[in-house]
Amino acid sequence: MTNAADRQIPGYLNYVGPGWRDILMRAHAQLVAVLPNYQVAQVKEKWGMLDVHLSVYTDPVTGGLGISRELGSRVSAILNAARDESRRTCEVCGEPGSETGREWIRTLCPDHAPPR
Repeated sequence: MTNAADRQIPGYLNYVGPGWRDILMRAHAQLVAVLPNYQVAQVKEKWGMLDVHLSVYTDPVTGGLGISRELGSRVSAILNAARDESRRTCEVCGEPGSETGREWIRTLCPDHAPPR
């Protein structure tokens, strides 16, 4: 990944199951609306839900690090909403799902969950 746009969510869609891609793209649209130059540090599945981490923000005009507390709260709300939605969404197909597994927790619909 070489430019800033490559370090945003669309560049990380293949890091999780296809069922969560719509959730990620909604989060991306919301993030761009409040923090256009955000950059991703990591996107993964952890404990059966989306886990998105952003890089430290550097203001492109001033070069200053970080964001205001209010903006940080808005960004956190976007990422938390995506995480919460992923906990109810099959990571394979995007249909309603629930947590499955013991050692490796995944969120799956009845069609994709392993037999019990």
